[in-house]
Amino acid sequence: MKRIQYIAIYGVLIIGLMGCKKEVADPDSFNPNVLPPLTHEGKNTFGCKVNGEVWGIGAPYTISGPVALDGSYTLSTGRFYLKGTLKTDGGDIFENVRIRANEVYSVGEYNMGISSDQVTGFSDYSENHNCGSYYNIQESPGKIFITYFSISEGIISGVFEMDLVNPSCPGDTIRIREGRFDWRMIVY
Repeated sequence: MKRIQYIAIYGVLIIGLMGCKKEVADPDSFNPNVLPPLTHEGKNTFGCKVNGEVWGIGAPYTISGPVALDGSYTLSTGRFYLKGTLKTDGGDIFENVRIRANEVYSVGEYNMGISSDQVTGFSDYSENHNCGSYYNIQESPGKIFITYFSISEGIISGVFEMDLVNPSCPGDTIRIREGRFDWRMIVY
């Protein structure tokens, strides 16, 4: 009789343990609560802290909708442009962060490229911030630090930071810190 009881107890334990499944995070998967790692592999990652909150890319797949990461690199001028987009399925969040630099031909420090008085660095299409757009300005354009650059591999990686303003919202600043990207370039 005791043997049957032991078998029954062990059977219940085994069945119970089989139902337990440990969640293991895939190191290559996107977690919106954690900044992407600093890599140099062309993993198409992009993230930063916006006013102290972690911000990462992600957009639901649609035929004509936004893509999570989009950009370009023009070899003849060294113009580098990258836009990360965060959009939720319900559209309650739809934002993007843009970085750009000119004459990028190697690893190094670059000012954010500004071709006119102001260039959009952060947009909020879902109206969760005071203003819809915040801009880089000549007096404080922001910095990009290219940490890896390879035309032959088609990879550009780095870190960035910037303070953005909107003249229509005096005193309101978007502070972007701990920005990082690892992008498989589209070279023109």
